[in-house]
Amino acid sequence: MLQEVNIKYRDRQNTETIYLPNSCPHCGNIMTPYVYFGVSSYSAFDNDRIFGVLVQCINDECNKFYSLQFINTFNEDEGYSENILIKDYYRPPIKIDLPENIEKVSPTFVDIYTQATQAKSEQLEQIAGVGYRKALEFLIKDYAISKNSEDEDKIKKMLLGKTIENYLNDFPKLQRLAKAATWIGNDETHYVRRHTNKDVHDMDAFIKSAAQFIAADYDADLADQFINGNNFMPTTN
Repeated sequence: MLQEVNIKYRDRQNTETIYLPNSCPHCGNIMTPYVYFGVSSYSAFDNDRIFGVLVQCINDECNKFYSLQFINTFNEDEGYSENILIKDYYRPPIKIDLPENIEKVSPTFVDIYTQATQAKSEQLEQIAGVGYRKALEFLIKDYAISKNSEDEDKIKKMLLGKTIENYLNDFPKLQRLAKAATWIGNDETHYVRRHTNKDVHDMDAFIKSAAQFIAADYDADLADQFINGNNFMPTTN
């Protein structure tokens, strides 16, 4: 519905006509929110000025506040200005704590891991577990392929457990981290959980530790290339 609201701009107060969305972003119920006031750091005369409006859900079981953001733009076809709702999502940015350079080994792992972490942050742990399991498979297989490029096709078709068993022998601790994360990941995708004392949070921790090992090995390879590419005697200083 259309409603007039008083907006306090930087230099004056103005009455703006806005279209109120008829659903609450918190509870999802259909209703017309109660409007309190609007504010803006813009001048009332600025083109494409933006202002915010504080509203409240009128559903007794919710009653939560939220804000609506609008931009005033000139409609050239109709010859008048209108206030367009800017769609906002109450979703804070998620900090992804992964080691530097891991995207050089497996960019797909980083992408899937980020999505799984987003799901976990929204308490969608059933979905997050499946996502972490897929992310782990890309991390381990991409790493194995980077070390054994001649076996690329073979590794792509191999079961994750076999890949861990056959291609991570040089790093026993990494092998154990990957195996433990895989066991939990398999529980996340199967009907019956075999390891009831571990969950998606443990799986996440094991995956991040495995990524640390792999990133360190990647950096060590870069150091080898640097040292072997210089034809001077190393110093001890």
